[in-house]
Amino acid sequence: MKPSRICIVVDSRYGSTLALAKAIAEGAAAEQAEVRLCRVALSEPEFSVDTERADFIAAQTEYRSLPQASAADLEWAGGIIWGSPTRYGLMSTPLRAFIDEVAPLWRQGALIGKVGAAFTSTGGMHSGNEMTLLNLLLPFLQHGMVLAGVPHSVPELVHTRSGGSPYGASAVTGFDGSLGVDAGELSIGRALGARVARLAAQIVPEPSSVDLAASKH
Repeated sequence: MKPSRICIVVDSRYGSTLALAKAIAEGAAAEQAEVRLCRVALSEPEFSVDTERADFIAAQTEYRSLPQASAADLEWAGGIIWGSPTRYGLMSTPLRAFIDEVAPLWRQGALIGKVGAAFTSTGGMHSGNEMTLLNLLLPFLQHGMVLAGVPHSVPELVHTRSGGSPYGASAVTGFDGSLGVDAGELSIGRALGARVARLAAQIVPEPSSVDLAASKH
């Protein structure tokens, strides 16, 4: 089995989602995967964000230094893991814009058979993190991809009292961000990255044109 290629696409504000993304990247790299960690396009202003918070200012310096994700990154990868902060149980607007931007890949059937997974962060335990993960996974199904989650054989998932889900990696940081991303949540992120890397190394993508299928009678 040759090493897999993993693309991680992240949208982050205060650094929690970025911390998960980096843990996911570590997990994939530990499986000898080649990893690209990318951000989505910058979008301002965001009315739910306090731009005066110290953690926002610190996180944005690192976040904005990441390369911007493109359709070419998704075509390159055998496994795609994307994530954003939770917004009312939905993904963030910038990540949704990126997913719309790469819609031509759907017509080409370019991602069929690849592995997809998701991650998110949220302020409260019941602020919609699992709903966000499910919404993040839906586009992968439309692209004909194979979904990967976190199995309960991961000890940190069984014992978590904060983030983490069978639907993907997550962090519950408190509404003021004071809880941060704890060790268990980071471990779950690493486990997700490692699992996607292993699966992507085993699965052969099967791209096939949607336009061609539509033209057949």
